Amino acid sequence: MSKMTIQAGLVAAPALLLGLALGCGKTATPDSSRIIANIGGAKLTEAEFQDIVKSLSPDAKEAQAFLTDATAREERAQLAQRIAMSRAITAYAAQTGLDQDPSVKRQLEQQQANVFFQALMKKRMANMNPTDEQLQAFYKERIEALKAQGRAQGVPPFETVKAQLPELWRQQHMQSLSDQIQNEVKQKVPVTLADDYRPAGM
Repeated sequence: MSKMTIQAGLVAAPALLLGLALGCGKTATPDSSRIIANIGGAKLTEAEFQDIVKSLSPDAKEAQAFLTDATAREERAQLAQRIAMSRAITAYAAQTGLDQDPSVKRQLEQQQANVFFQALMKKRMANMNPTDEQLQAFYKERIEALKAQGRAQGVPPFETVKAQLPELWRQQHMQSLSDQIQNEVKQKVPVTLADDYRPAGM
């Protein structure tokens, strides 16, 4: 993940945005690090900012470079400003009573469920590591599909593209993983609906 990707991550990461809106960014232990932003009396500390950056990047070295590289100063400032504005909007919503609006509550509830589901997907996908046999089978499937379309000419050999195949393999298995997680949820948290509110096939 590049510096710019980390800087843009706050916009692209609904989990982080929702966490900021719900105040999940606060640490359980006392934080005595430098205050880098004051948002209507609330504080954003340097330690908390560092935690946010690390949560945006799976690569610890890149996150550290973003936090310490002098050339990333402007990107750091922009990210801090985005975090502060997110919290300011949340505080303003509370001041105006918007956080108690039934429609807003329903939207937040749905967004929170989506965030949890995406986090489950991301966690499971990180542990999905295909074997060489699975990658070879996947490669052959792709070749056959290209042949059927008359586009197999010039396709690189397996060893040349092997490093890129695991991510493509995971993407192909996202739907089955999604179904698996939903089935697990149903087993752990049974849901029953009234007859006239039950979808067909349930």
